[in-house]
Amino acid sequence: MPRLLIPVALALLIAPPALSQAPAAPPGAAVSCEVPPDALSAATCADPAARGADRRRARTYEALRHALQPVQRPGLETDARGFEAFLAANCAPGGRPDPACLARAHEAKREDLRRWLTGPALEEADRAGEEAEALEGRLAAAGIPPAPAARREAIAALQGRGGLPATGFLDGRTVALLPAAPARPSGGAAPPAPSATAPPPGTVWLPHFPPALNERYALSGCGAAGTASWIGNGLRLGGRPVPGETGYEIYADPQRFYLLPPGGPARVIEGLPDGSLRLSGTIPPALAARGIQPGATLRRCGEATRR
Repeated sequence: MPRLLIPVALALLIAPPALSQAPAAPPGAAVSCEVPPDALSAATCADPAARGADRRRARTYEALRHALQPVQRPGLETDARGFEAFLAANCAPGGRPDPACLARAHEAKREDLRRWLTGPALEEADRAGEEAEALEGRLAAAGIPPAPAARREAIAALQGRGGLPATGFLDGRTVALLPAAPARPSGGAAPPAPSATAPPPGTVWLPHFPPALNERYALSGCGAAGTASWIGNGLRLGGRPVPGETGYEIYADPQRFYLLPPGGPARVIEGLPDGSLRLSGTIPPALAARGIQPGATLRRCGEATRR
């Protein structure tokens, strides 16, 4: 593969002090939205377009990192650090991060990285975000660890057992070797069998909510008590856990999340292209008491209120 030559202007290596702290994650990794380490990360996590673009870039980066020879990887890491400096210098005018700029920059960087990929590496990098997240549970069920180096070795071993070339890339043929439904991490038990209160066939069990649902969504407004979030395995109103709405079993298909409280019917959340959420299924009593009905759409705080 040709040597990567992705120039970064020297001036961009000097970032504003408030935005130039070294991230805890490895170079090129997606932003951690559980505890964003800085203002740029927080802005990325709060904006669905920027967050999605960041994850697509990170998946492409990781595929390219594995495709490169070991001697070439330090150059890729240097480029990743330069890109972080580029974001700080260009997407935070006056120290105020611009989510639209972040989204554009991540998409442009992804295309820059993607052009070096072919075959299984490109197939892995181009996997849709929802599918990539849903595969995490299946990978865990197959005993494949999350750490990049160990994950590649485990995938290669799985491919060898399945009679495929041991590339270490998660292409479509390799995905077909994974368990159809992941096991629960506690005790190795399988998720509950389908029943009248279970989600439709074809969904995948998730151990916790994705970061998009951790944000605040307006019920009656974006004040402290007027928002809903789904964090861990339960619903929170105004940041407080809702009794009876904790310990959800979480399932997903490419469009919806199906939340099953212990012994109760499914609550259904559909992610819409504009970043809002549509609620259906059984509405939790705490939300119904606030006038939320099936079909209601909740807007992410900072944009608009519920339609």
